[in-house]
Amino acid sequence: MAHANHQKSELINPDGSPRFTNALARETSPYLLQHAHNPVEWHPWGPDAFALARRQQKPIFLSIGYSTCYWCHVMERQVFENIAIGSLMNEKFINIKVDREERPDVDDIYMLAVQVMTGHGGWPMSVFLTPPGAGGEADHGLKPFYAGTYFPPEPMHGRPGFPQIIEALDEAWSDRRPEVIQQAEQIAATVSEHLGRLDPAGTLDIDLISTAANRLLRTYDDQNGGFGDAPKFPTPSNLLFLLEVYRNRSNIDLWNVLANTLDRMARGGLYDQIGGGFHRYSTDAKWLVPHFEKMLYDNGQLVEVYLTAQSIKPDEAEPTLYPRIIRQTCDYILREMTDATGAFWSAQDAEVDALEGGNYLWRLAEFTKVIGDEKLAKLAARMYGLDQGTNFQDPHHPEQPAGNVLHLPVRLNELAAEQGISLADLLESKRRIDNLLLTTRDRRKQPGTDDKVLVSWNGMMIAALARAGNELGEAKYTQAAARAAQAILDRMRDGEGGLLRSMRKGSARIPAFLDDYAFFIHGLIELHRASGEARWIETARSLVEQATRRFAAATGGYFDTLAGQADLFVRTRSTYDGAIPSGNSQMIHNLIDLYEQTRQSELLDRAIVDLESFADAMRRNGQGMARMQQALLRVMTLAPTKFSAAVMQPTQESNKRRVVSLEVEGERVALGRVGATGRVTLTLRIGPDYHLNANVPGQDDLIPTKLELRDAPGVELTVDYPQGVTRRYPFADRDVIVYAGDVRIIATLTRREAAASLSGRKPALVLSYQVCTEMSCLEPRTVEVPLKIE
Repeated sequence: MAHANHQKSELINPDGSPRFTNALARETSPYLLQHAHNPVEWHPWGPDAFALARRQQKPIFLSIGYSTCYWCHVMERQVFENIAIGSLMNEKFINIKVDREERPDVDDIYMLAVQVMTGHGGWPMSVFLTPPGAGGEADHGLKPFYAGTYFPPEPMHGRPGFPQIIEALDEAWSDRRPEVIQQAEQIAATVSEHLGRLDPAGTLDIDLISTAANRLLRTYDDQNGGFGDAPKFPTPSNLLFLLEVYRNRSNIDLWNVLANTLDRMARGGLYDQIGGGFHRYSTDAKWLVPHFEKMLYDNGQLVEVYLTAQSIKPDEAEPTLYPRIIRQTCDYILREMTDATGAFWSAQDAEVDALEGGNYLWRLAEFTKVIGDEKLAKLAARMYGLDQGTNFQDPHHPEQPAGNVLHLPVRLNELAAEQGISLADLLESKRRIDNLLLTTRDRRKQPGTDDKVLVSWNGMMIAALARAGNELGEAKYTQAAARAAQAILDRMRDGEGGLLRSMRKGSARIPAFLDDYAFFIHGLIELHRASGEARWIETARSLVEQATRRFAAATGGYFDTLAGQADLFVRTRSTYDGAIPSGNSQMIHNLIDLYEQTRQSELLDRAIVDLESFADAMRRNGQGMARMQQALLRVMTLAPTKFSAAVMQPTQESNKRRVVSLEVEGERVALGRVGATGRVTLTLRIGPDYHLNANVPGQDDLIPTKLELRDAPGVELTVDYPQGVTRRYPFADRDVIVYAGDVRIIATLTRREAAASLSGRKPALVLSYQVCTEMSCLEPRTVEVPLKIE
């Protein structure tokens, strides 16, 4: 590490200013800004860099990663901050950096190229591309001819160093250019065939919905609410899907899942208790300590989640719970996230002066002093958990004193009963406390705000505000939604009536993507529902026509990007509903919404055709397409006679080399009496050159191999994990404990409760793990092993 520190000092001028600055300094992405002072002459992905590559006929080195990628930081520290390597890169290549979170379309394309060329993928992603014009004037270039993940700064363990790779590729480009171009064409053709393939129409049936719902519910955390383990994301698409399932098939167990999740999120540190609004995710399973970043898209969607829950079944014990969360979140957006034009900004940072949660944390002495009144301060400390001690220590700055993330450890109705006062009186005291704390917090240094306006994220917030205004009788929210929509229509249009994606300080640019149209149309439809004004639905219909002309696929559904986009050699068609649903899912909902408003049957017919085009994808990955499953349930409810109850046979998986194969012995377990035990053995066969993080990997920030039992009440699981192997990889800073080769995990199941019924249950062992090489890691995986417990 002494070499790294010495190298870092070479990047700083005597006056403390950075010695190097490149074009990334003008970007807004945290990941790109991390590299703005590398000695590498980085360029953002775009026409300026492409034109430079065309003029100089230099290959492009494309580096893709994201801000929290550990291995990306290793390569920056060891390679991109090395002045000699940076000089060589600048001489031989045009160097481009991409944040995969900003441009997932670019990431998808080149990740598949890496997998095609190397048999594996991961981040950091390192890809070498042909420049535009390499194959003739009309050649757009950007085709991959060599790729990998991490490359070391010098040869080690039989692997070439990055300078050697640069020299070899430069020699190949100079001496064997036609051969290099031909290889790039072949790889690009393979990628295009896969990502550009359109599945034939499939059969839609109710089993798609039930399978997706059951798989999602198997991941439910019955103690803390939500789905999965830490880090825990709210993922509104999942909640809206399950709310739709409950609306159609009332089930008290399902409602308990939803109500507990909504309650725990609203009471945790994930929610800004005094300022309103949700942070991006929780770093723990309890929703207590958030990653303090606030995103517009989370808050827009979660307002709609709580509005939907309120419309179905208000909280019985605390009837004001959902409306309070909705109002506070909307008020936060109007107070802190609204542009002068009336549109909404994108995000707020997690840090202040490099301290995580810098302005959100409290320490008891200051907290008590701000409130002043001794009795009120005691109530506040009890309400917000400060009487339980501190709950947050900045992991990056252990020298900082511990503090408190405000949360509600006890439900307010229970706290009112404990204090011997009415819920109304407690809420009034809470209002006074919050005003005092927020006034003080506002005087602190505030987190940075990303003040660009994105049409898609604005569409989500417009829809949320319009619904909130309509359903809670708050005219100011509807008015704010209308002002934002009008700002976009006035300022973010192209010359043909289409939309532009991004605006900052009144200047709009970038032709809109499918998701911009999809979510803005959603906002316009909700504005029409709230106000009854015809202009909103007329504009929505017009933009549906625009989106259809620009993005529709002949077989159904939509592409994500415009046809003929010069910076992409294949058009992708996304289906995954993650933190933000896919544009395809939202467009189908828009068609259903417009049908409900107009009863024009061609709209519903188009929604069904679109859904049929994704039927095979929904069968393969139904849990990851929750928003689309919700759309399918809606159309089945509206037009039940159009669907067959037939169940398609699952498609056979193609034979392909697997990184990790799983063999299971003992899926049928006899547990007929209390104390009876059974054993299930899982054998993981890990391919050469790969490893899994062990169950205790030796570093807190690594994802461990873990086995859990789902949907088996009264049955206890104990797991005998194998002993891992301690390794120090050539580029890593610390030892890590891993599994490699063939390993066995032994699960022992014990019946602990005689009365617990397994009737109607679908017990399963759930294995989670992450595959890595010594240079990169793949995305975490989860595998379900169904059990027959007799």
